[in-house]
Order: sequence, then structure tokens, then C-alpha cells
Amino acid sequence: MKKHLLIFVLSLLGWQAAHAQYRTPGTGVHWNLTQLLAASGGYVTTANGAFQINDTIRLSARDTLEIRSNATIRMASLALLYVDGVLLIHPRDSVKITAVTPTAPFHSISFSGTSGGSELHKTVVEYGGGIKAVDVSLVMDSCVVRYQVASIGTKATNSGAINISGGIPRITNCRIYGNARSAILSPSNRPTSPIIRNNILVANSTENGNWPQINLGVGGATTTIIQGNLVVGRFPMAGGISVSNLLGSSNLTQVQIRRNIVRDNRYGIAVVGGNISSYITQNVITDNNINPNAQTGGSGLNFNGTQTQTGVVSRNIIRRNLYGVTLQRSNASTPAPRISFGNLSSTDSTDAGLNLLADNGNGGQIYDIYNNTAESFKAENNDWGTSVAAQIEAHVYHQPDNAALGVVDFLPFRATILAARAPQTLQTAVYPNPATEWLTFELANAQAAATLQVLDLTGRVVTTYTAKPVSGRLRLATRTLAAGLYTYRLTQESATATGKFSIVR
Repeated sequence: MKKHLLIFVLSLLGWQAAHAQYRTPGTGVHWNLTQLLAASGGYVTTANGAFQINDTIRLSARDTLEIRSNATIRMASLALLYVDGVLLIHPRDSVKITAVTPTAPFHSISFSGTSGGSELHKTVVEYGGGIKAVDVSLVMDSCVVRYQVASIGTKATNSGAINISGGIPRITNCRIYGNARSAILSPSNRPTSPIIRNNILVANSTENGNWPQINLGVGGATTTIIQGNLVVGRFPMAGGISVSNLLGSSNLTQVQIRRNIVRDNRYGIAVVGGNISSYITQNVITDNNINPNAQTGGSGLNFNGTQTQTGVVSRNIIRRNLYGVTLQRSNASTPAPRISFGNLSSTDSTDAGLNLLADNGNGGQIYDIYNNTAESFKAENNDWGTSVAAQIEAHVYHQPDNAALGVVDFLPFRATILAARAPQTLQTAVYPNPATEWLTFELANAQAAATLQVLDLTGRVVTTYTAKPVSGRLRLATRTLAAGLYTYRLTQESATATGKFSIVR
């Protein structure tokens, strides 16, 4: 991200030097579009009832361009609207800023640090290279931002449809869709504290790269707010929401992620790096599994970093992701993030658990929480889609599965609200565990045929076996299985059982 910001600054400097532009006088003028047309000397013209910007326009510091009437503004290929002054767009219905030719996008709309007070309302911005705001608290409300590109020919524009760097930008009630990369982007090297509220973000990252739809770097002095948004994916490499400190900044990033719906992305929400304090609550995070590769994504929530990353996760619905929650540390020499999913002994009243974690899994195995660290975590007072402790244990990957890992403490848990819809549980005993040459499943139903599916820890099916029990027992030869930990799914009529076993040699 640091590289992206540097490229953006240098490209703008080169662009300004190499291309002609009209600059407003900088004397404190307060113009509308008709007055800009009259003063621009042909840089702004009219055609078919629309205003047309034929080359770069620069609104100087101290000057204001105010658009209160409905209008269409068409911009020539590679034209740039650069705002050092104040741009106020607040029409009765809408102002559309578009390209003269959609296949020949305009360069961008860029706001500098002297453009404070600029606001865009009811503004449609399409077929350009993005909106950029550097060191200014830009306000965008009830706007549409769509079809922004990341490059025009060999010229890079930026990696976000809306690029915010510094300040406290406010993006509210907007629809942002169909853009080449991230919908909203902030860099790793400039503290930025946006308020992103009540927006609809759908099918961004059309280039299908690793660009989450909301892609934020290090935060500023105030709390970053991501609230009430609908974030729906379409492209299998694109994630939902990411907040990261990739360059190891010592600034503390404080972020609240609440009441969002995040679904159908490569992953739901990722918090990456150190010096981040997150509060994640009341979100619906479902079906983030459109990329079936469980090695590269699929988490509803992912926390990856050091012990300087802390967080509380409460009152969320996390269902049908490849993993409900994954916990990782940045490297083998540092402790993992300190995240709580419910601690009834905490003095923090927000740390109440009350999450619903159910039906997250891949390869036939449920993974509601996957702890891939040596640290232990609290996950008390949550609903796991079952009211049977043994089944919850089977859905959590932690120390009982690998002695090098920490414990996920899920006791006490809440009686599930999904009980009425829960599948019938197959009553079975499994022994010996660990096994060497044979594994026996003892079934209460001694008559019906049963199907056993065995998977390794990558989710790969290593064997499938169907047979009728003999004297109520199903036996599996394990001599051909390598030593290690396996999961199983056993189905008999409408009942199922899942669990784990290990092979020793």
C-alpha cells in the first residue's frame, strides 16, 4: 500500500507537468458550472445538454465550485478534476460525472489537503480512475461510484474506487459496485480514520485479485467506524472487509465493525497485524466460501498478528463459511493476537459472547473455530448450533487435536436456537483412539448400513467405506493410513456423527 500511495503522488505530479490544464484564479471566487464554463476558455464546453470537461481542470485553493442543480458532466479521456479549493455538489436529484466515452475513462477526481469542506451528495461517478482524497475529511453521502478502473492503458490510477489517505472521511448511504479493485481503500503508511456507514458494496474487484471490498490500513487518532454496510462478493479472489497494519506502525488503530452483512466473499472480515484494537459486534457473516480453496481463505473472521492486536467479538452470526473463525500469529517467534469471543468473568460488559457459530466447515468437517496458535482463547456464552458439549468439541480445532496449540474455552455455552432444525445425531462409540491397525465404531442401530468418510487435516477425503454393521459394529482397517490426526463423518439413515481420531505407529 505504501508503494501504491507513492505511485499515486508521483503520477499526479508527472501528469500535471505534462498536460495542459485550466486553473481557477484562486481569488476566492464562488462559481457554478455556468460560470466555470464562461471562464475556462474552452476547457469546459456544452454538448447535448451536458457540460463537458475537455482536459484537466484545477480548482484552486480559496475557490469554490458549487453545483446545486441536476447536471451531467462528461469528462474526456484521461481528464483530471483536481480540487485544491472546495467542491460542493448537492443537487435536488443527481449530478452524474461520467466519461465522454465509457471505454476511454477519465483519469480521476482528486482532493488535496487544502480542499477541506468539500462534499459530494447524490453524485454518480462512473467510468473513471477513482476518487482520491489526501489529508482531507471528504464527505460523500448518497452517491453511486461504479465502473472505476485501476489503470488506463499503461497509466496506473489507483487500487480503489474511493481512495482515502489521512483525515476522517465520511462515506455514508452510498452504492459502490462493479469497480476494478477495492471499493474503499486507505494506505498502510498514512493514519486514516474513516466513517463508513450504511453503504451497499457489491461485486467489486472485477479484476479478481486479492483486493478486499473495504481495504483499510492504519487508523488515525479517532476510531474507524464500519457500520451498517452490505458487503456482497462475486469474484473468488476478493475478500469482504480488511483492516491491517502491514508496515508495523506504532499508531494504535481502533476500529468498530458492527451491524454489517458480509456474505459471498473469499473471506468475511480480516484483521491483520499489530497495534490494532477491534470491536466486532452484531454482524451477519455468512457464506464466505466462494473460493473453495480452504488454504487461501474462507474464514468468516480471521485474526492474524501479534499480541499487540486485541479485540472483542460478540453478538455476531457466523455461519456457512469454510471456517467460522481462524486465529493465526504473524510468525513463529511472536505471541498471537489476544481476542476474546466471550469472557463471563470480564469487567468489560461488551465481552459477553452471544455469538452464533454454526455450520462452518470444509471437506466434510465442521470448523467453527480453528486456533492455529499456542495461545488460549475465551469463547464462553456462545451458541454453537448444538447443545451437546461433545459435538462442540468436535467443531473446535485446538489443543485436544494438537498438543502444541492453545485451548479454546467454550464452556459454558448457550442452548442453541437451532435445536429445532438440528439434524438427528448418530449415537456411536469409537475405539481404540489412538488406533494402530483397526478402528471400531459401535452403533446403536445395528441393522441399517452406514457410510464412513475419513478426511485428513487439509480436508482431503482419504477413504470412504460403506457397510452394514456386524453385531452393531463397523470396523475400519487403518493400516494404510499414515500416523496423524484425522476427522470422520459417519452417516446412518438420517443421522450423522462427526469426530476425530488419531493413528499412531
